[in-house]
Amino acid sequence: MKSAIFSSAIAIFTTLATAVPTAAPADIVARDQVKQVILSSAVVNIQEDAANTPLGVTYKAIVSRVNGKHNSQALVKFDFPDGLTGYKCKLDFAYPAQFSGTGEIQVFSIGDTNIENATFNKRPFRDQFKGTFRVAGWGEAVVLDASGLTFDCPAKGAKAYEVVSQGDSNDVEWYAPGGGLRIDVL
Repeated sequence: MKSAIFSSAIAIFTTLATAVPTAAPADIVARDQVKQVILSSAVVNIQEDAANTPLGVTYKAIVSRVNGKHNSQALVKFDFPDGLTGYKCKLDFAYPAQFSGTGEIQVFSIGDTNIENATFNKRPFRDQFKGTFRVAGWGEAVVLDASGLTFDCPAKGAKAYEVVSQGDSNDVEWYAPGGGLRIDVL
């Protein structure tokens, strides 16, 4: 009896030890490949319901939409240090404070980094679509569209992005700079 149990245990261990791991999706980067993480230096919420009111820099980003109205979007600024020339940068999203609804957000580059006094009606223009994330848990978000998430790191300076809701009933919130949108240097 003992030898049968021991033989079964060895067979199970051998099967598990030789199992081939499944390949990770192409948009996931192993943590050991990330050379540096750049966290946001400023977050400004802009709200449709307070379209002409500058809400100023905050620590809590809110991206939401209720029944196709009441849009709240976040402008997020990053300061790139010197010495990143030749590296690739990748936008990523993790560690939300709260999420509900579709949990989907889209990221766009914007035309100016002076976001501190932006309002819903007076803000930098939306430049290029970067990608779509689905926040489905408290860790890393799922990448739905990575078409513009990876780019050449700038030599030095600032870049800013607009994060908007994807879906009619949605709410994604995070505390910056520790959570939310970030840039991984690869």
